Amino acid sequence: MSMKDIFLAEFKQESWDSSVVSFADRLLQNDPKLVESARQQGIPADISHVLLCEMGECALDWMSKDVPALGDQSPASFLGLAGGGNALRAAIMRMPR
Repeated sequence: MSMKDIFLAEFKQESWDSSVVSFADRLLQNDPKLVESARQQGIPADISHVLLCEMGECALDWMSKDVPALGDQSPASFLGLAGGGNALRAAIMRMPR
């Protein structure tokens, strides 16, 4: 079973929605240029919102790096797979805060 499949199996939409809402007060603090850059890279708005709040501009670099917790794949590569967006959302929820 791949890391994507493991994360996808544990994804719960209501948990993700709750996580996104917890960042609502910081949404306006995200740099509009970074938000636009994330959009141009094809990062879904909800994912970029959480990552930019957590990581700032480093989030955009992180998306293209191979991550051991993702089976040495990049977060961006997950977005190109069926169910990969939700698998990435589950992985993000596992990130320490």
